[in-house]
Amino acid sequence: MRKLLISLVAVFAVTGVSFAQDAGAPNRSLGFYLDSFSGDLTKDPDGNTRTFSGNEFEFGMVYSQNFATVPWLSMYVKALFIVGQRTEYENGDYAGQKPHYAVGQSLLADPRVAVGINYKYGVLAFDTRGLMANENFYTLDFGNAGSLTFNTILEFWAVPVARLGTDTVGSPNYGLYKHAVVDLFALRVDYGISFAKIWRFTTKLAFRFNGDESAKAFKESFSIRWENQIAVAVTDKLGMWVQLRYHIDGLAKPKVTGMKLVDNHLYLQAGLSYSLNLSGL
Repeated sequence: MRKLLISLVAVFAVTGVSFAQDAGAPNRSLGFYLDSFSGDLTKDPDGNTRTFSGNEFEFGMVYSQNFATVPWLSMYVKALFIVGQRTEYENGDYAGQKPHYAVGQSLLADPRVAVGINYKYGVLAFDTRGLMANENFYTLDFGNAGSLTFNTILEFWAVPVARLGTDTVGSPNYGLYKHAVVDLFALRVDYGISFAKIWRFTTKLAFRFNGDESAKAFKESFSIRWENQIAVAVTDKLGMWVQLRYHIDGLAKPKVTGMKLVDNHLYLQAGLSYSLNLSGL
């Protein structure tokens, strides 16, 4: 798996990025945002209710600044706080239990800070959890007919984290911890089109892989995500958006008698943002 990581890092390596000295007045901005996430709106594969499990509210502030001599290169600092609620599940490994069943609720409170660099065709970021993220993209602009953007996304742990290999009783890896490096690898294509001056519709289709405890686990984590978003620029400072997300996983897992592994998720998301132009300060 480490060979896979090295290959991926080589593919996504940022090349040709140089930090220029600030020779003039750069563009600066300060933004505030609130994003909400409904959590699951569907039942789990065994028919258990999990409505609103995984719901989150994210509050954040972002400061960004470009470089006067290199306008396509900018940096940002983001501070955010996430609160939410999750349903705790256990595997049913004993007679009479369903393969997955809910055992309670837990609250989530997750503050973090992220620092990132935006360059012409991508973003490189690092946050206080030790997670590094690289996104590269290329856009084909069709004018009034919209635009098509191709994205590659790689997230990995700068310091590998320990994850439980399996919690299935009787498995050779039961109770053993393995180190994960890659957290997410995804390929995504977006199509967006503006209408009625201040409105924009974007549809996104992504093919995703999560985790890398082993090459087998990486392959079995394959999932598909489809998102449809409507955004409106109320003013040049205030923006709002709403999005419907459909996510299906368990597609590549080996079949197990009596267990339903394919899981269909439906989520609703919405956000509000306000930005201030600090360039004249």
